Amino acid sequence: MTKRFSIIGSLLFIGTLLSSCERDDICAEATPVTPLLVIDFFDIENTTEPKIPTDLIVVENGETVGLSFNTSTISIPLRTNVDQTDFLFVLNANNESEENPENIDGLTITYVRTEEYISKACGFRVTYNALDATPSSQNDDFWIQEVLITNTTVEDETSAHIQIFF
Repeated sequence: MTKRFSIIGSLLFIGTLLSSCERDDICAEATPVTPLLVIDFFDIENTTEPKIPTDLIVVENGETVGLSFNTSTISIPLRTNVDQTDFLFVLNANNESEENPENIDGLTITYVRTEEYISKACGFRVTYNALDATPSSQNDDFWIQEVLITNTTVEDETSAHIQIFF
């Protein structure tokens, strides 16, 4: 009799565990997440020609570690808790020769955040609206010559949001 009660009790316990697991407990890979800011780099002399910045490192202002890139298109995260992210774009970061000295330009990205609840497992997704970018330089020697906003809403990573000409 006790064996029968323990089997029934075990089955009830397992049934309770399985029924409490919801679909929202697992975040599917296809679920949209907070998008990255996509930036394309172009040659200032031929504005339709993509150009790869030499030894580019992008660092959030105030941080000591950045992301290194060797491509004409980069994707970087924006802050999700404030409406502005300040970046330093370091050109020739790994090559400090006299011919190509390190050159640091700043880019202040401002936006309006919109939070969207996805699910219990996935949490919130942030999209960015009213995107704007203001360049600055630490030594008045701008390597970033022009910044063009091509998409003021950052809701996916399918195309560039900003174009930088140098």
